[in-house]
Amino acid sequence: MSNNENEKPQIDAAVSLKQPVSLLVLAGGMGSRFGGDKQLATLGTTERTLLHFSVLDAYRAGVRHLVLVVREGLVPAFAADVLPHFPQDLVVQFVIQRLHDLPDGTAVPEIRQKPWGTAHAVWAARQQLSQPFIVINADDYYGAQAMHLLVQHFQHSTDWAMVAYPLQATLSEHGGVNRGCCRVELHRLHAVEEWTEIRLEAGQLSGLDPTGTRQVLAAQQLVSMNIWGFTPAIMQHLECALLQFLLQNPGVKGECYLPSVVNQAIVTQPLQVYASNEQWYGVTYANDLPQLTHIFEQKLPAYQE
Repeated sequence: MSNNENEKPQIDAAVSLKQPVSLLVLAGGMGSRFGGDKQLATLGTTERTLLHFSVLDAYRAGVRHLVLVVREGLVPAFAADVLPHFPQDLVVQFVIQRLHDLPDGTAVPEIRQKPWGTAHAVWAARQQLSQPFIVINADDYYGAQAMHLLVQHFQHSTDWAMVAYPLQATLSEHGGVNRGCCRVELHRLHAVEEWTEIRLEAGQLSGLDPTGTRQVLAAQQLVSMNIWGFTPAIMQHLECALLQFLLQNPGVKGECYLPSVVNQAIVTQPLQVYASNEQWYGVTYANDLPQLTHIFEQKLPAYQE
């Protein structure tokens, strides 16, 4: 917390939007590789989480409605340590991602404890989202440009959208990463495939493709970092995908991923791709924190102007 518990950011953001846009933050992850609740990790003397900077970028772009999807046990920590730093006119709602919140006609296996994945996390917020919305991860920072692009997109279009990043701008120095590699034609997304254990060795990028085969990847390959722009129409696609997923008996650890739902939906639903030229930052491993701390300690003054 700040020394002044009532401190609010002083932001000149009198942005008037023809089409209001919400921000949906997926903040319920377990952080297994990080070793804890990385969405609540603060960055050194900033006393802020990475989420703080993403939310203020969205606020400056015109967003005034924030929905946080969390595990139930995280609500007190968010309310005490994160929300007090947000602007006073930002409407904030919590959504608890509950294991038993499923489409009608489905049931939770007795042995299941793990949440159902990112598709389910977005669907869990269906009652709070009645206008276009941006989806992000709480433990990723996408840059002000990405928020501006998506907010402005919905001022003139009802298509879905995403911001993609060159693969080389999304790596970790401390281990392999998983990324959604995008196939883009004429600024439209045609497919996104999950590649795993992507790393740079001897000057060459490579990863495991969806078949598990290690292949070389281009540094400029556009990848999804889970920043999307949707209309509420996505909820119908998510519900259908969850029903299909649950019929396959996913067991103890299976998850329904948002990019998989998008892959199915874009057969009929156009999705525009914007390429960012800003750096992405994320927390995958605990060793990622020191470098991020230094970067955002330098950034914080600009967010307090």
